[in-house]
Formats: sequence, C-alpha cells, structure tokens
Amino acid sequence: MPKVKVEKIIKAKKDKVFSIMTDFENLPSKLPKIFKSVKVISQDGNSIITEEFVKMAGRDIRQKVKHVIQPTEKHEVFILEGDAKDSHIIESYVETTKGTKIVVEGNFKLAGKLKLLGFFAKGEIEKNINKVIDEFTEIITLKKN
Repeated sequence: MPKVKVEKIIKAKKDKVFSIMTDFENLPSKLPKIFKSVKVISQDGNSIITEEFVKMAGRDIRQKVKHVIQPTEKHEVFILEGDAKDSHIIESYVETTKGTKIVVEGNFKLAGKLKLLGFFAKGEIEKNINKVIDEFTEIITLKKN
C-alpha cells in the first residue's frame, strides 16, 4: 500500500482554492484530462458520495467515492469501489503569507489496472497529485484575470 505526501502552495485565498477543489460536479469541465465524469449520488451534510470516471496513471478508472468536507480546512476521500478501493486521502488547506498551502496525504490500495503500476505506484501517484494541483493552479490564476 503506497503512502504518499505532496505539499504545494497556490497563490490564492484558501476559501477560493477549497471551493474550486471541492466543486465535484464541475471537475470534468475544469480538468477534462483527469475527470471524465463525476455524478453526485447522495449528500448528507458534509458527506458526499460520487460516482467518478477518472484517468489515473494513463488508465481509465470507474470509482465510487465518499467525500467528507470540513469547509476550507480539510477534504477526506474514501474510495468505496474501483481499482483503488479502500484508499484514503486527506487534503488539508492552510492559509500562508504566500497563498494556500495544500497538503495531500494518502494511503493507497491498488488493484485491477492500477496494480500493474507495481514498484512505480508511489511515484506515479505523486506525479498525478502534482498534476492535478498544477492544473487547479492554472484555473485559479485564470479566474483572477
């Protein structure tokens, strides 16, 4: 089970970063290379269940995901079904003088198509997380202009 931790600073306010990164249904229009579709199945308070079709490590993956959000502070992701079932990811958001520091920590369980990553899994997961954050940074930067 690869464990990863990625930290990045985005030059934007924490509430703006958090709201864009947790706007699940609009992820496919914002990040079409990664999110093919996201459908909200249910919502109960700050707990949201989605069905997602994503591209991870060059592979198309269908997954059911539980998102638990603590607005502007934390977003927890629990993969309920799919090739990363039982994976747990925590995104934390911290306001700094330079912008918003995003910390993504995850324990990943890989099966199916993703199990093929084998020894390279940790590096591929970190690369994908960095790619997502970089693309969000572009979106946020464009919204400022």
